[in-house]
Amino acid sequence: MDLFFTYFPIFLLTFVRMSAFFVAAPFFSIKGVPNQFKIALAFIMALISFQFIPTQAQIAMDFSFVLHVIKEALVGVILGYVCELMFIAVQVAGGLMDMQMGLAMANVIDPKTGVYVPVTGNFKNMLAVLYFFSINGHHMLIRGLIKSYEAIPLEAVWAAFGSEQVLMTAVKVFEDMFLSAFMMASPIVVALFLVDVSLGIIAKSVPQFNIFVVGLPFKMLAGFLLLIVVMPAFLLTLNGLFESMFRALAQMMKMLGGAP
Repeated sequence: MDLFFTYFPIFLLTFVRMSAFFVAAPFFSIKGVPNQFKIALAFIMALISFQFIPTQAQIAMDFSFVLHVIKEALVGVILGYVCELMFIAVQVAGGLMDMQMGLAMANVIDPKTGVYVPVTGNFKNMLAVLYFFSINGHHMLIRGLIKSYEAIPLEAVWAAFGSEQVLMTAVKVFEDMFLSAFMMASPIVVALFLVDVSLGIIAKSVPQFNIFVVGLPFKMLAGFLLLIVVMPAFLLTLNGLFESMFRALAQMMKMLGGAP
């Protein structure tokens, strides 16, 4: 009975953090995945890993246990959302490309979130997910989640959610997201801007030429050709993006744990 009251609170808190992480983390949070599967995955992960999680003190199931549960849920959601932001950067880059290609109104339903997203953004996001699985990124995410129990101990009643370091880390993650989106979209955006300039020069030089009829199909054709040309650079950018994601995850864990 003593063992039950010793390990059961640890298991519950581990289960809460992992459940919250899988709710917000990339591709684990896909809307089409049944909630029963997410709960079962979090339960199995917690059952396997809770006995290896270091704890310095026994956790009592009293009123303070509610604060532990809230803390674990917030930690899981924050860590999962930090990783999800990097995948949102891919969709933002696709939206910028679609605006230049003339596909801004041609949105499709994203099966992950259930909302309308740009066509190119959805395509790039699927490539990013496939590339992430190919480098075993999901294994590194789970490994990082388990490592988070060393940076943010279970026995701590609260985490440093409102500290300046946490807020600055969050701002840095947002900055990296938009910078990565701009880097992925800039080659096509700049190239299509030059296409616009060329079409404008042609329209002024040859007024008889109906540029409005030819311009849009020509821009779309140029955009699709550029997508093929810049694909190797896109994969290199994805590699740097995922490295930034894991660094941001480690930094956020460190800041939430109260490290200077």
